[in-house]
Amino acid sequence: MALVVTSSSLFRLTLTVGLTVVISIAAVNLRANNQRNHCETYLEAPAEVGLVAHAGGGLPEGDYSNSKEALDQSAANGLRLFELDFNWTADGELAIVHDWNREYRYWYHLGWTDWLASHFVAPSSARFHASTPKYGLTRLSLETLIEWLRANPGRIITDIKGSNIEGLALIASLVGPLQNRFVPQIYSAAEYQAVRQLGYEDIILTTYRLSLSPESLREIDELDLFAVTVPENQVADAADIISKNRIFTHTINLPVKLTAAGYYTDCLIPAETRNGV
Repeated sequence: MALVVTSSSLFRLTLTVGLTVVISIAAVNLRANNQRNHCETYLEAPAEVGLVAHAGGGLPEGDYSNSKEALDQSAANGLRLFELDFNWTADGELAIVHDWNREYRYWYHLGWTDWLASHFVAPSSARFHASTPKYGLTRLSLETLIEWLRANPGRIITDIKGSNIEGLALIASLVGPLQNRFVPQIYSAAEYQAVRQLGYEDIILTTYRLSLSPESLREIDELDLFAVTVPENQVADAADIISKNRIFTHTINLPVKLTAAGYYTDCLIPAETRNGV
């Protein structure tokens, strides 16, 4: 009898802990999604600012979709630089998705087991492709992205979440003559030569993973870059040091004037786009 009571108590404890974890995760997800940028309108950027469509560009449903529809909307709005997020599945496929938790759950229909697993591990490529995008959107793959580039103007800026050099090598092996349509982001000066050797001509060094100092900014500015990207709160300090390269910043959704040549944005459009978008 004591064993039965103990087992029953253990079951109730396990069930209580499990429900508490699930409810806590759901509450965190709801709070995060309430903070999402939804592009109900598209505002004109200052005339002199170049724009990068962040995660393909924002949609009324939200940011970070990395979808074909986001690219189509951004291209229709006049943007020609499109940043996309790349992430690795558990079995080594390079997927176009920002992360395997918050954004994967928001943008894809997941079964209960896949939803729970997404809080802890990346899915396999089979599980990822078995999921269906929400809101009628179209999943991008490297193959469909190449098709899109063949049919549309513009360039893709990569943001690869881990194993950056390996990801850029994979992209280079697949895209052939379209390689110059890709502008890879690197995350430290140490990656520069390896990416050059892969055949990429234009490179952005993005600093969001770095602790910047005047010395590191001067080292970065010695490189021949397409741009140096810094967070908004570091633009002024970077502008005092960076002189040989352009400065980009992220993520700007209001038409503010900063000492940066380019903004990564969800909801801004070029100043010359005046057709009531």
